[in-house]
Amino acid sequence: MQPVTKINTESALRAVPPTEVGAHQAPGRSRIWIGLCIVGLVAAGTVASFLPRPSPAFPSSDARPELMLINGATQAAGAQLVAAGELGHLFHSQGAGQPWREAAVAPQRGSTLTQVFFADRSLGLAIGHDNWILRSEDGGRSWQEAHFDAEAAEALMGVWGTARGPLFATGSFGRLLVSEDRGKTWQPRDTGLGDRHFYGIAGGGQQRLMLVGESGLVARSADGGQSWERLPDFYNGSFFGLIALSASDWLVYGMRGKVFRTGDFGATWQEVDADTGLSLYGGTHTGDGKVVLVGEGGVVTQSGDGGRTFKRLNDGGAGSLSSVAELADGRLIFTGQSGIAVAGKPAASQTH
Repeated sequence: MQPVTKINTESALRAVPPTEVGAHQAPGRSRIWIGLCIVGLVAAGTVASFLPRPSPAFPSSDARPELMLINGATQAAGAQLVAAGELGHLFHSQGAGQPWREAAVAPQRGSTLTQVFFADRSLGLAIGHDNWILRSEDGGRSWQEAHFDAEAAEALMGVWGTARGPLFATGSFGRLLVSEDRGKTWQPRDTGLGDRHFYGIAGGGQQRLMLVGESGLVARSADGGQSWERLPDFYNGSFFGLIALSASDWLVYGMRGKVFRTGDFGATWQEVDADTGLSLYGGTHTGDGKVVLVGEGGVVTQSGDGGRTFKRLNDGGAGSLSSVAELADGRLIFTGQSGIAVAGKPAASQTH
């Protein structure tokens, strides 16, 4: 992998293990400390962010992404980059190497954001703690609240959808929220999957979706998310993310570097050697067919054959990485505890 180019002056790739969900008072939910290792290990103070609290004020001049936990970043319209992180901060930039500016957020709740996602070039969603959902229609320059529920003390950790079809947000204790109006309003949907934490959701075409979560949960939908089928357990550790390679081919990944692949939409699964035993928190499928996974201690592992084999590019030993995404020019943008960094496209000689 080519040397990392720091977007922010003091930014060094810092790893972010998955977000811990705050203590929940409902009986039988003490497992939360294990379950929510996902969506960007939000530092030790994460637990407090799940408790009801007044919304603090954060002057934009004080927000410096290179000094913050950034849980996700993506590219919107043109070269515009958007990043989301702790304390409800969203940032936008005109491109890699350009300054980051804080986006307008109304209202600013101060809750940690776990992911940012664009359904098309202009329609963006940011999700986070307290069931917070923000919506943008200008490529990420400004954001308006679409959903918030601090009393539930829950976190949203996965988001996916299309601009023309439904949008989905998944979270702790089996939470699935659905929007049919481009993210303006959200309603809960009962999946029948119980109250395990849902860490990720993705779609692969032909009305096919999958979600993954706590304690090896993998479920699929063949009708666009109207109904869900829980698949037989094949691993007892948590899955923190998934990638749809096609309507039939999928990868799921999570604790202890575990990666599994299916070529028949989940009917059968094969374990894949990820070349690491470190937990994996984020991943992307690049335009040239590579699969890149990142996680604990800054580990980066890559596949050049559709997720069948992997080669570790970075041994870890640094801060954890929470996400990786491909930019339009083929470079990769990484996020984690030290903010944001961009690396050149992995050299052909490094693929497996």
